Amino acid sequence: MEPNPNSKIQIPKTAMLGREVKMCETAIAKDSEILTASGIGSCVVITMYHPRRKIGAMAHAMLPNPGLLTIGRESSNKSRGTKYVDEAIDEMLRNMESKGAKAGDLEAKIAGGANMFPGCGSDIGRDNVLSAKEKLKEEGIKVIGESVGGSIGRSVEFSVASGIVTVKIKS
Repeated sequence: MEPNPNSKIQIPKTAMLGREVKMCETAIAKDSEILTASGIGSCVVITMYHPRRKIGAMAHAMLPNPGLLTIGRESSNKSRGTKYVDEAIDEMLRNMESKGAKAGDLEAKIAGGANMFPGCGSDIGRDNVLSAKEKLKEEGIKVIGESVGGSIGRSVEFSVASGIVTVKIKS
């Protein structure tokens, strides 16, 4: 450990860097970085991981594929944001491929998709999960873990060094 000149606290050289992935965002990371997402209700968080290259990506998507939901959708394809599950997965995959990963070598995990308002007559969380699974299957990416559904929120921590995704259920 090296001393921190501004404090008496010792910080190990291998301290992990963390980055919050907010709603409608994606991020790519490598080595000892940690990606986090919090406040996940009906949203879905998707992680992709390349075990040999130790690179990972996370998306925090808000809505299912545009074909399933048209409310708030721009009529033009000019501005395609990552608030939609399929577009978030496309962006993560482009970023992972730019680092040398191939879709068939990636592992995915999914968290979220809660039915936060069961009395409203729709279940956008379920639709988000189904959209994510469908798109990942279409891209040839295997889903190896999930923590989805229910009616309570979650937070997610993705350690890129190990590929471990930790999901905390809000009580």
